[in-house]
Amino acid sequence: MHTSPVSTVQRHPWHTDLLAAAAHAIVARWGEHLPDLSRLSVILPQPLAASDLRRRLLAALPADGPGSLLGPRLLTLSDYLDTHLDAPQPVWSREAGLLALVEALRGHEALFGDEDTWRLAEHLLELFQELTLNRVELADADGFHRRLGQAYRIAGRPPPALEREAGIVHRLWRAWHEQLAALQVEDPARARLQCLARAAVPAADELGLVLVGEPDLNSAERAWLAQRLQHPDCLWLRQGDNTALDALCPGIDIVAGPTPPAARCLDSIYADTGTAPELRRRALEFAAAHPASPLQGQLAVFGADSAEQEARAIELRIRQWLLAGRRNLGIVTEDRRLARRVRALLERAGVTLNDTGGWALSTTSAATVVERWLESVEQDFEHRPLLDFLKSPFASGAEREQHLLQVYRLEQDVILQGRIARGIPRYRRQLGTRQELLGDWPAAEYQGLFALLDRLESAAAGLRECLTGRHPAERLLQALRDSLDELGVWRALEQDPAGERILRVWERLHSAVNLTPLALDWTEFRTWFGRSLETAHFTPPGTGGPVRLLSLEQSQGLRFDGLILAACDARHLPGGPPTGPFFNDRVRRELGLPVWRERLDRRFALFRCLLGAAGQVLLTHRREDQGEPVLPSPWLELLQGFHRLAWNDDLEDTGLAAALDQPASRVRPAAPPPLPEPPDRPRPILPAGLRPPRVSASSHQRLIDCPYAWFAADGLGLKPPEAIREALQKQDYGERVHRCLEAFHGRVRGLPGPFPEPLTAANRDAAITLLDEISQAVFARDLEDNFQHRGWLKRWQERIPAYIDWQIERARDWQVEAVEQRIDRTLGPDLVLRGRLDRLDRGADGLAIIDYKTGRTPDAEQVASGEAVQLPFYRLLLEQPVARSSYLPLDDKDRRMQDRVALADEDLEQLSRAVQTRLETVTAEIDAGADLPAWGDEQTCRRCEYDGLCRKALWDQQTGQAPE
Repeated sequence: MHTSPVSTVQRHPWHTDLLAAAAHAIVARWGEHLPDLSRLSVILPQPLAASDLRRRLLAALPADGPGSLLGPRLLTLSDYLDTHLDAPQPVWSREAGLLALVEALRGHEALFGDEDTWRLAEHLLELFQELTLNRVELADADGFHRRLGQAYRIAGRPPPALEREAGIVHRLWRAWHEQLAALQVEDPARARLQCLARAAVPAADELGLVLVGEPDLNSAERAWLAQRLQHPDCLWLRQGDNTALDALCPGIDIVAGPTPPAARCLDSIYADTGTAPELRRRALEFAAAHPASPLQGQLAVFGADSAEQEARAIELRIRQWLLAGRRNLGIVTEDRRLARRVRALLERAGVTLNDTGGWALSTTSAATVVERWLESVEQDFEHRPLLDFLKSPFASGAEREQHLLQVYRLEQDVILQGRIARGIPRYRRQLGTRQELLGDWPAAEYQGLFALLDRLESAAAGLRECLTGRHPAERLLQALRDSLDELGVWRALEQDPAGERILRVWERLHSAVNLTPLALDWTEFRTWFGRSLETAHFTPPGTGGPVRLLSLEQSQGLRFDGLILAACDARHLPGGPPTGPFFNDRVRRELGLPVWRERLDRRFALFRCLLGAAGQVLLTHRREDQGEPVLPSPWLELLQGFHRLAWNDDLEDTGLAAALDQPASRVRPAAPPPLPEPPDRPRPILPAGLRPPRVSASSHQRLIDCPYAWFAADGLGLKPPEAIREALQKQDYGERVHRCLEAFHGRVRGLPGPFPEPLTAANRDAAITLLDEISQAVFARDLEDNFQHRGWLKRWQERIPAYIDWQIERARDWQVEAVEQRIDRTLGPDLVLRGRLDRLDRGADGLAIIDYKTGRTPDAEQVASGEAVQLPFYRLLLEQPVARSSYLPLDDKDRRMQDRVALADEDLEQLSRAVQTRLETVTAEIDAGADLPAWGDEQTCRRCEYDGLCRKALWDQQTGQAPE
């Protein structure tokens, strides 16, 4: 291919490898300077094209030329212009400009009503940059109103809505420039205009300037390019038939050459005239000249039934290409959700993926640890964000194993065991109580946990001072840094690529507030900092793998062995116009601002180049998403429609669809394990040595209700820890009522009580008062956590008089001897009963056991049959004779308070002996290897925690088996 050495602008066909053409043009024009091209500047459409151009330059060197090359400077247009920056004043960063606009908006609340201030400021900042770069002046408010009225085609006085829009823009535009002048700083857009002016004339030491591709230019950049093209040292290589920029070109050298049939077919498909009759005519004419489709084997389409099927199809085609020996593969998509799923599938298949698209910085683990720390501070160290933060590798320091052990102790022995939902003082108090009561750890472990809590509290102190009121943004940022620094997180972030990016964001924000001081409340600070992380981009370091994941813009100029254009639906390709609070497209066109039509043309040009960027191209789309139909891209519809009219074929890749249905196409282990048999009713055998020797009333009841549940909970120790609940549940309510009665009848440290004298009608009111005082003390911490807990306290307070009346009546025959008494009784070498008696009374007939009930009370039939074992079990705990054992329902408002389901004398003794005999027999059978079946009793299964292990829903449907 011959290229004129004096041409300023070259236009190449769509199918041309533009980087290869650029390499040949550079060698042809500046070959006399080889091997040193370091004074030549090449402006690329995007940074990823640099490495490809270097390879093509080496390949374009003459065979008898130098074997090495000192290459040209490869830059994007923005980078090239930045090299000409020489502003006499500091240039405002985007972050500083955003703060200035937020401050300006605060003075004009009447103009924007309930609009989100930060969102509005972002749109205004973008608009002001566009106005400057496209040389739109807003000097006169009335003139601006008239200009907008003409754009909206409104005669006479503009309507209030239009006046409001114009007023917002003009007032803030003026306030913006007044603040720039007052601070003696330069607007980034005006600084860019100065760069363009300097770059319009070649530097004395500059060899030349080459532009590759069709850059996205504003008015100022177009004027610069037109001026630069007047110099013979400038070369612009363009692609396709886009004529929008032809006015900039003094002369265009249309590079001719052989056009493959596939390229001619695509040219015919996407010709300017796209009416249905015209499309049909072109299709039939092309088919007459080419009986066989030149696109077959080069282009294929896959229409998926769902997003998951689309992702699987992409993953499978990539694996097929890799197995065929292709090593330069690309996936181009604007759908980041689909990209994440494809990435996961390929990684599962062991395929390395270079995700050059990246993701929002706010979604990285480094940003998550900062977010969890801020949540911990503002939520009074609520246990969930606090534990997430502490378990992060960024928060563990050098001694990670020791740190994780401390966090485990804090979670298990302080938070879960103490059911403490939040609050450093409460965690500290619970830890102190545990140390005093148990003391089963070395003193150093307690000291380490206390030190951890102290460090958290100290690190949060500066931030907690900022939770109320407004504070300078500089103080807020510094408080964040100081807290992260004290915890060692700042140093950990410095060692992580994403963390380092977060620190750069912090530094930009800190520089911005030095230029633009602004007071923020905590919510505004969180919004500002959070949006800064969301808008910042993070791209992980490249892994050098064979597959690249790209956006449409990132694909410019690249060539591939195989290419997949994914998510070719109307929502992503071409997508929709950006939405903003100011100006529709007609007004933007009148003002000279870029409009959606221009962006649409640019996106089509990128799409059109990609169709010829590889020997094989697969276009994928989905027909529906979560039950909703999804329209294909109009550009894809045009391609398939033309091909269907010409050759009665829509390019659907039926082979890929068939392969997806084959089990062999799925990634699986080399030796997959056999599929499990359909589940049967479980009846496991407990391995020897696993039966716990101690039996509590609850574990005994579990063994009777369902042996399998006992096997899982007691034999294997799989009982899940109780969740930390922010709101009290019925179980928590019962525990607190037990505590109240323990303090009333006995002695509990830190609580009022006990009642000092026998209860009678004469001291009834005093007893009620004391029990009410005890109850308020017991529920006090709950009321601090949640004011709604007052309902539980009131519920119990309403039952206090009934309880005192019952106790007065009972005191005639029985006196309280012990409360909350913990007892162990040995029945055999490996069988020990362990329990806690709520209350033990003594009367003329002997001892009586009372079991308080705030929940469901078993009925007499369940007790007498031995199905409900609590009452006889409690009797077995005592070696001395017991006259009576009964339940006392405390929460039954509809019935008079009295003990119920009482077992007495011989009935109690006989049932207790039977329960003991059964327990000894069952434990002996378990030790001998008896199976432990799941009964499948509906009432028991309703409250069972082991349905995921038992899988009753599956085996219960099969044969309706009955337990043996």
